[in-house]
Amino acid sequence: MLVFPAFRRFSVWLIRLYGALTEDSGRALRSPPRATDDGDCNADLVADMDEYVTIATFDKTIDAHIVMGRLAAEGIRALLFDDNMVQMDWLYAIALGGIKLRVMRADETLARDILATDYSRDLDDVDVGKPEI
Repeated sequence: MLVFPAFRRFSVWLIRLYGALTEDSGRALRSPPRATDDGDCNADLVADMDEYVTIATFDKTIDAHIVMGRLAAEGIRALLFDDNMVQMDWLYAIALGGIKLRVMRADETLARDILATDYSRDLDDVDVGKPEI
């Protein structure tokens, strides 16, 4: 797959913008990066993009948002990629490889452990549908 350097820099800028808007709305935002003469990406921008790791893929947007909310409840920042494309036309999910849930590389192990945890036994003691006396 061919990745254009200007598109990659713009993608990194969008990720930073999203992070700035969700974490600290008072922080000043940088302008989008300018294309360089040699057409090569800056090393720090490539390193920032490589900090995110895909830990799960989904076919449905609702499932992806539920899992992202679960990680947010545990304090892990997660991003969804290609969710708008799949919402626009669900057949794109096959071509794009699904909706990708990505987390920072440092949070990968903890996020995978959270997603692997089974909470179904906690629901055994819940009184659902029983009339109160």
